[in-house]
Amino acid sequence: MTSLKEERSKGIIALILLTVAFASMGLFVRYLNTGFLLLQQVYLRITAAFILTLILFNKDLSFEKLKQISFKEWSLLVFRGLAMYLFGVTLFSQAILLTKYSNVSFIGSLPFVAVLGVLFFKENINLQKILLIVMAFIGVFLISVQDYSNIFIWGKGEMFALISTVFFSFSYVMRKWHSHLLNNKEITSITFFISAITVFITSLFVGNGLPVGHWTWGLLGAVIGAGLFNVINLFLTNYGFEKVDNVLASNILTLESFFAVILGFIFYREMPGLKEIIGGILIVGSVVLMNQVESNK
Repeated sequence: MTSLKEERSKGIIALILLTVAFASMGLFVRYLNTGFLLLQQVYLRITAAFILTLILFNKDLSFEKLKQISFKEWSLLVFRGLAMYLFGVTLFSQAILLTKYSNVSFIGSLPFVAVLGVLFFKENINLQKILLIVMAFIGVFLISVQDYSNIFIWGKGEMFALISTVFFSFSYVMRKWHSHLLNNKEITSITFFISAITVFITSLFVGNGLPVGHWTWGLLGAVIGAGLFNVINLFLTNYGFEKVDNVLASNILTLESFFAVILGFIFYREMPGLKEIIGGILIVGSVVLMNQVESNK
């Protein structure tokens, strides 16, 4: 039987992979913006993700369980889906289109998950953990902020990023309230189904219409690719937050900024400067030290 420590280690790996996948999502958002309106691209990405879960997770999906899901469980699935996609992903996508990705990454590193973990689940947090969270945040600050004179001057993009981070955080921590009836793949698939319908109806309600024109092979490929990354993101979120305490998970999520620097170098040959290197060292060091603290409990 797998020990709790082994399960936790798998959860940590899942969250690290999540930060890699999430760091790339802005690329899909900006490319799809050339062919679709905001809500259109969001529900297209989610619909593609739902279809992919039916294919990729087919052997692990039990439709018989749908009859056994309680009202409380359905409510949780709906609330998490709305928080994650109708509000979180939509506002995140709008932020990516309005401001710098580095600004969105910086705001996304605010430790709301850790705060909610302490408030809702009474998770232990001490001075050592607080200092490690601050250490990671300083690292994100060094990587993300380019103009220190304007750090407190926020536009619409920054405000959308802040609100999206709050909704993401609620959806993340609420994973622990699910019963053991559904596995992570089933939760992922059902969440996509609920979210796709909700965002689609919202898109029609605000008058966006159907995306019948402007399709190209590139846009089709981007929709499928974004769908695949959404599957990876949500499954790793459900798996990781099932296994790992929210305080540690919040700390791990700051790695997104670190991986964004690496992806920028790989795809755009953006050479990181001294402050980006120092920031990356602080983030990685904070995550390693926090993991050691948790392991010694």
